[in-house]
This record gives sequence, structure tokens and C-alpha cells, in this order.
Amino acid sequence: MARVTGRRAILSHTVLVAAALGVGQVLSYAVSVVAARALGPEQFGILAALLGIILIGSVLALGIQAVAARRLVHIPEADRSGSSHEILRQGLVGGVAVAAATALITPVLMWVLRLDAWLPLLLAALTFIPLTWAGAQYGVAQGRESYRRLAAIYVAVGVGRGIGGVTGALLSQSVVGTMLGLTAGTFVGAIVGRWVVAPLAHAPSLRVEKFFSESAHATHALLALFVLTNIDVLLARALLTPFEAGEYGVGAIIAKVAFWLPQFVGVVLFPRFADQRRAQATVIALAAVGGMGAAVLAVTAIAPSLVVNFVGGAAYDDLIPIAWMFAAIGALFALAQALLLTRLAVDDRRAVFAVWGAAIALVLLAVIVMPRTVAGLASSALLAGALLTLVGVGVAGAELRGARRRSAPTP
Repeated sequence: MARVTGRRAILSHTVLVAAALGVGQVLSYAVSVVAARALGPEQFGILAALLGIILIGSVLALGIQAVAARRLVHIPEADRSGSSHEILRQGLVGGVAVAAATALITPVLMWVLRLDAWLPLLLAALTFIPLTWAGAQYGVAQGRESYRRLAAIYVAVGVGRGIGGVTGALLSQSVVGTMLGLTAGTFVGAIVGRWVVAPLAHAPSLRVEKFFSESAHATHALLALFVLTNIDVLLARALLTPFEAGEYGVGAIIAKVAFWLPQFVGVVLFPRFADQRRAQATVIALAAVGGMGAAVLAVTAIAPSLVVNFVGGAAYDDLIPIAWMFAAIGALFALAQALLLTRLAVDDRRAVFAVWGAAIALVLLAVIVMPRTVAGLASSALLAGALLTLVGVGVAGAELRGARRRSAPTP
């Protein structure tokens, strides 16, 4: 009976976390969908580039979350509250550091993205403070196996960010107003999240050795993935006309749906990637992620006009013939992410080189090989994603075959 109850608890926690992540993702897409209509193609192209910068910069939050969860599992129960307090403090410090570093390179980003104003970039930099702080909160709740609190924090940050961004876009119909609302809403969400996680970190701080160095290793791998999955939006701003960059930004929303939809699969199965259940968990993860990606691709291929009009409106009808490409890009990147997680679970630091290689290939294809059009840039991302996925599947397949040989009975 206890075993059944445990299985039911795992299932309920999975559903709870998946639903909470879904709320945040839907609201994140809502910001892009509303802004695409309220700002118009040229202004939305700028916003899409800023959102890409935020996604890349927020990778430290994911690295901190992963290390925090892993470390807290192995810390004695009596010290977990104090360690959690220290992790939350270091998460806030890390957020301030990322924000300051981004602010320092604002002139470079203005030149690369062809922006005339620095204020939108400053607001994007400020957003890193609550995002990184929230990453520490996720890690504390996850490491303490408090899934209800973890789900509550996901919802708080997602709702704050989503409502802030949508309100800013509707009221101002400008990039600055949208970013101001998004930044303020994210701060509110992180403050609520700190209140939610407070009972898990009520003791005085205890030093957590090498926390930032371990976070740096995890962040490096995740940064490579985030660069790969977002650099095409930045390239669109640099290589395409302002109108085409806006079109590509809308197509990128479709890709992000396919990419983020199966995110909860990795969250749930990551511990299984690191123990004797690794082979089975890998197969399940690839099947689940691949199935969700195929579903998004099928819907987009069957009803491209419906998808494009829902995401961006009639102003983006030129995307209809190639909408399926963006769905395929997101599906391939999602598979690549699942494969990367299977390598991170066994501390395989070589995997990061394959991801960086795919990112470099995307840039070279877009700048040198492919035509500088929306379809040309999408083709570059599609080929890079396919290359990385094939490499990852090859490595996983070889590992699974080796595991089968080792487990086969000896004659």
C-alpha cells in the first residue's frame, strides 16, 4: 500500500509541476502574442531580440537551480534550512552580478541589434535580478522536495511576468512600456516566491562550499543550449530588414511552443538519468519529447494559417508557407535539450562542445551559406538542430546498446 501511495504522490507532483510550468509558458507566449499585435512588425522585432537576450541571460538561474537541488539532497536535514537561506542569498547576488555585466555591455548590444535607445536594454538587464533570485528559490523547493511550493513559485513568477508584460504592451504599445511592465511583474513574482519558500529557509545562513563554481559548470552547458536556441532571433535583427525580423520573431514563437512544451519531462526524469534507471528513462524521455514535438509539427503543417493568425495576426501571412519549419526547429531543439540533460546527469562535460558546435554551424550557415531571408535563416536553424540531434541520438544509442550487452546473461 505504501508503494502505491508513493507512486500516486510522484504522479501528483509531476502533474502539479507540469501544470505550473504550463501556466508560466502560456503567459510568456501571451506576452509575445499580444505584443506582436500591439507593437507591429518593426517594434516587435526589437522586443523579440530583447526577449532572446533575457532568455540567454537567465541561464544562470537554471544552473543555480540545478546545483541547489542537487546539493540540498545530500546536506544533512539539520543543516538544510540554513543552507537554503545561503543559497537564496547567493542567488540574489548572482542576479545583481548578471544585471551589472549586461548593463556594461549595453553599447555593444545597441550596435549589434541596431537600437537607438539604451533604456529597453537596461530594463532587460534589471530583469535578471528577479529571474536569477527565482532560480535559487526553485532549487531550494526542488531540493527539499516541496513540490507544492515549487509549483507555487513557478506560478507566481509566471503570472507576475505575464500580466506585467501584457499590461505594458496594451497600455503603452511600445517596446519600453512592454519591458517596463515585464520587469516590474517579474520583481513582484520573485518577491512572492521568496515569501512562499521562506519556511524552508528560516534558519541563519550556513556556508555552501563551491556553490558558484559548480553552478558555473552547469550554467556553461545550459548557456550553450540557450545560445543555440535563441541566437537565430538575434541574427534576424542583424541580418534581415526590420519588417522581416518581426516576421521571424513571430515564427520563433511557434518554435518556442514546440521547445518548451515538453520541459517538464526533463524536470521529472532528470534524477532517473543519474542511476540504474537511466536507460529506461532515456527511452521514455526521447519518446515523450519526440511525440510532443511531432504533434506540434503536425498541427502546424495541417493548419498553418490558423497557427500564424493566432500567434501574430494577419500582418504575418507571409509566414504561412514556412510555418512548419519553425515547429520543426522547436521540436529538434527540444530533443537536443533532453539528450543534453541525459549527459549532464552523469557529469559528461564533453557534451557542451557538441552544442557549441551546432551554434557555430547555425551562425556560419546563416551568414555565409543561406540567403538572408526569413526562410534562409529558418533553414540554418533547422539544419543546426538536426545535426545536433543526430549526434546526440547516436551517442545515446551507443550507450543503450552497451547497457544491453552488459545486462545480457553470460552463456
